[in-house]
Amino acid sequence: MNKNIIIFWIALIFVGCSPSKNQSEENKADTNDLPAITLMMITGEKVMANTLPGNSILIFFGPDCDHCQRQAESMRLQLDTFENYSLYFIASNPITEIARFAETYQLRGYPNIFFAQADGPEVMRVLGPLDVPTIYIYSGDRSLVKKFINQTKVYEIAKFL
Repeated sequence: MNKNIIIFWIALIFVGCSPSKNQSEENKADTNDLPAITLMMITGEKVMANTLPGNSILIFFGPDCDHCQRQAESMRLQLDTFENYSLYFIASNPITEIARFAETYQLRGYPNIFFAQADGPEVMRVLGPLDVPTIYIYSGDRSLVKKFINQTKVYEIAKFL
């Protein structure tokens, strides 16, 4: 058999067996809509993120993350920027650590700020691996407006509200 034909068949078998980009992305949720992840609110209520109202901002964070702490502090100092949005701070840490973070950064008790726990493997399955903080802004129709990775200045976020 001709050497070129053998190479052609080997290449065809290799390409046919490897997942294409589209096949591997089929397992990911459409990140243009609120994600289908379960949130355990620090109040004890279970909520699906994809049922949250529009004008929502999801902030994936880690309570021990320096960048997340600075992000929370800068957002608290400029809360009026977010008056027309609901902020959901989401971590995979235990509820007690998430609640302590809410208290430490004086973000508890506001009607538009919520704290929740999400299962890390579920978040990874739906959204893929995330750096923290990662911020998703969703519009009134619950579609993704903008995603920010890592600590972001409030004035940069405000451009998309």
